[in-house]
Amino acid sequence: MSSKFRDMWMSGKFAIDRKNKGKVDERDEKEAIAALRELIPQKSKEVYSDLQTRRGAETGRWLKELSTEIPHDKSTEVWQQAQSTASDTFESVRIWMDALFQEFAGLTYGFNENAVGGDLFVSTERPTVFETRDDSVWYKPVNKNFQGRLATRFWSLAVKGDEKRIAIYLFPNEMTLGFKTGDHGDAELPPILVAEPAQISGRSSWKIQGEEAAISMIGPLAKELFGDLIRVASGKMEQSELFNAHKVGAPKLGENVAVGFEGAAHEAVGAEAHPVRNINIDSYSLSDACDILDKVIDRELQRIYKDAASAQPATPQAASARKQISAIETFRMKVVDAFQNYSHESHAIAAEQDKVAVS
Repeated sequence: MSSKFRDMWMSGKFAIDRKNKGKVDERDEKEAIAALRELIPQKSKEVYSDLQTRRGAETGRWLKELSTEIPHDKSTEVWQQAQSTASDTFESVRIWMDALFQEFAGLTYGFNENAVGGDLFVSTERPTVFETRDDSVWYKPVNKNFQGRLATRFWSLAVKGDEKRIAIYLFPNEMTLGFKTGDHGDAELPPILVAEPAQISGRSSWKIQGEEAAISMIGPLAKELFGDLIRVASGKMEQSELFNAHKVGAPKLGENVAVGFEGAAHEAVGAEAHPVRNINIDSYSLSDACDILDKVIDRELQRIYKDAASAQPATPQAASARKQISAIETFRMKVVDAFQNYSHESHAIAAEQDKVAVS
């Protein structure tokens, strides 16, 4: 049985080995990346490869056509105003990414009603500032970027933005640690889409493949990218799904995203199945304990989504359910981040101990 947290633990070693070596042997690096990719099911590999090709070749043309098709959306006016008064490019990055993740939040809530308890349930990590120090230069400059992420059980769609570009990536969750620390570059982990800052008619904006990716187009673009995560994670895609999200409603698994997918949601393991008083903790690792917690979180989310489904929209009960769901999703992502940091530090300590033992 697959263990999300055990896989995180095993994948953390590569980042530490790379850091300690300073200059990494190219062959070792390629072998490590290849080993991680071997974990990807064949169907997901095929969908990922197809998406890389089509997103890379056709997104610009789609955006150009989209600019004449979509009606004016008043909900984007606040974002457009903020974009027009951004103090610098880094502020413009934050605004563009915040607008994108606001769209993701709405899509996630609707999608998860039918995905809760299964491997395709989507958690959201809103953009925050990440700082990394470049130790390769004597004055050790600090590089800043914004990072945000959507994650299913086994896959992530990550967005990273700095003053040069906003890049969008799809990768197995085992590569998350290396991505966040900057250990996986574009050579090992190429983005599926890149937006670059541009001046258009005297105003600041963004371009993808030479065509404007304005704030007003964020809604359709968010639907496409959200769908890409589900398509890769499920290993299911019909060609007709691509560049068509703006013409259909909210993403519905098996109907307009990952068309034909028929996988059933897995039942979450509840606390009743593992009463604490009967657990032999001596046989459990931290990764095992986190996996149990993850399943209990799934069970709790199933309960709240069930309550939310019976609530009338725009009522205090519905608002309360959404707040609870958001709080639990945030808690889950913090558990994941904490375990990744623990894994990173543990491997670093082990590496230092090995050095001392050799000397």
